Amino acid sequence: MSEDTGRSDDSRQTGGQPGRWWWLGQLLLTGIACFFVFFGISLLAASYRLGDPFSFIMTFFAASLIILISVAMVLGFVVRMRRVLLIDRPMTDHEGK
Repeated sequence: MSEDTGRSDDSRQTGGQPGRWWWLGQLLLTGIACFFVFFGISLLAASYRLGDPFSFIMTFFAASLIILISVAMVLGFVVRMRRVLLIDRPMTDHEGK
């Protein structure tokens, strides 16, 4: 049973690094997640201008949830990209010590 790593066939020719479509997808997903972080922040700020306490509470918690999920997604995408960048990098600091 083979596991799909999300890498295209052309990435196998370049030493296992993902292709440019993978990077483009990761950057696109990171950008979308950043948009939702800023959208959640603006929604959170707008919730303080609401007059109805029930509407304030519901909007406040909805905005907080949007921010929490979006920040987790941004961190996940950044960590994934960083890990791919560090896979083939030689560890020169630890050699010979």
